[in-house]
Amino acid sequence: PICSQGDGRRQYLRLTDRTLLSPDDEPIAAPGRVVFVCTANSARSHLAAALWRQASRIPAASAGTHPGERIDPGAIDAAVRHEVPLPRIRPRPIGDVLIPDDLVITVCDLAHEQLPAGELHWSIPDPVRVGTPEAFDSALADIEARVLSLAPRLAS
Repeated sequence: PICSQGDGRRQYLRLTDRTLLSPDDEPIAAPGRVVFVCTANSARSHLAAALWRQASRIPAASAGTHPGERIDPGAIDAAVRHEVPLPRIRPRPIGDVLIPDDLVITVCDLAHEQLPAGELHWSIPDPVRVGTPEAFDSALADIEARVLSLAPRLAS
């Protein structure tokens, strides 16, 4: 179990793909768009949306529950190191981004704990708290693995 970086009381389990689906399972109905959400919308959610755009034709966006002023420079640097096109979009509040038929994926424990149930949640440790290139690279790799697992399962 992973202890929540949000309230610190919750624990999150990570199920492996082998546990959930077999290659013969039917695709999941595609949403109109995938929206990745973290608290500040300054690193994980932007990286997730950028990685999603590389893996799927389903549009992607990002938002925050309490948006910061800018994308964190560590996220920008990680995107450059890994050749991930990262648009320099100002962080936006979730209320300004969500539209009907969006699939919301929280990539931050605190954002997940602040939103109503019904979305998917990926518990990704906050690289901004650590601030090292390795922390951003690790978050990007974790998000990429999850994106590459989910994207082909959504029927487009």
